[in-house]
Amino acid sequence: MHIGNFLLSNYWIYLFHMPKLVMEEKLLLEGGWKGWGEISYGGHQCLKRAQAAEYLVRSWMGERYPDIDDKIVSYIMGYDSLKAIGINNDSYSSKQVIDARLRMDGLFELEEHAVEFVEEFIALYTNGPAGGGGISTGQRKEIILQKILVDRENIFWRAHAKKASIPCLQNQAAGCEMVRMHILQSQKNPTNRAMGIPRVDTSIETLPSPVRASPGKKIALYHIAHSRVGDKGNDMNFSVIPHFPGDIGRLRAVITPDWVKNVVSPLLDLSSFPDERMIQRRINLLELVSVEIYNVPGISSLNVVVRNILDGGVNCSRRIDRHGKTLSDLILCQEVALPS
Repeated sequence: MHIGNFLLSNYWIYLFHMPKLVMEEKLLLEGGWKGWGEISYGGHQCLKRAQAAEYLVRSWMGERYPDIDDKIVSYIMGYDSLKAIGINNDSYSSKQVIDARLRMDGLFELEEHAVEFVEEFIALYTNGPAGGGGISTGQRKEIILQKILVDRENIFWRAHAKKASIPCLQNQAAGCEMVRMHILQSQKNPTNRAMGIPRVDTSIETLPSPVRASPGKKIALYHIAHSRVGDKGNDMNFSVIPHFPGDIGRLRAVITPDWVKNVVSPLLDLSSFPDERMIQRRINLLELVSVEIYNVPGISSLNVVVRNILDGGVNCSRRIDRHGKTLSDLILCQEVALPS
């Protein structure tokens, strides 16, 4: 059995070669059939026309296949496709949108559902709101890579070292001296200045020290910390690293599991224009989301794990950002007030 790409702390391992019978049952799973479509609207009330187009496609699909609406997600590209505005979208009014591109993604159990979805979306050209253009559609079968837990006794280690050639310290010193002399010569040469060759600044400037965030003032996390996101299956984790290390204690008081769940909840919406039924669905799905927050004292930061939030994972996600890398902006856009 060949193994690779494993996480040591939890012993998660992706199996790349197993007996055929086991591979079919446990490694590669059928994720269903994906159907998607995009169409653009511009100018006056383009956002409302995109909303009407979404309603039509959902209605047409519902007439033939009842109870299939939850298989479809939609969003406006360039408006909320990455959910970076989160729940604070009051400042993003339809008056500011002059170019709306509607995208709808469906993940269905049957191929005929994906085919029908694409056909109904194409019908927007002739039977949809006025001015729709730039339509594109597609469909394909989705495959999910399954991860399993491997027992410790089945993991074998082997290390191999190969001798490498390392330049001697004398050669390194000679190389550094040659570079230094070249820089000095170029700075003294008037020909270089006449030809517009920039002078090399060899001085090292000291960066200003980070400043502690003011207490009680509501500001975006962008001004307090930076963040990166990673994914593993249907789970994501993001870091929160304060610019001023001393702020980590105050950030821990603000970034709680409930705060995180509230921030990521828009990711569970089926539409850019959710109705009461969709809002209730989001609330139900949010109960399946769990949050774990870990302190990383060595670098004065937090590592936050959010489970069941990536729409099934990169292999079958219906979102435009399947890996969730842009969700760091969703976190950093949030306004917080740090305690004293």
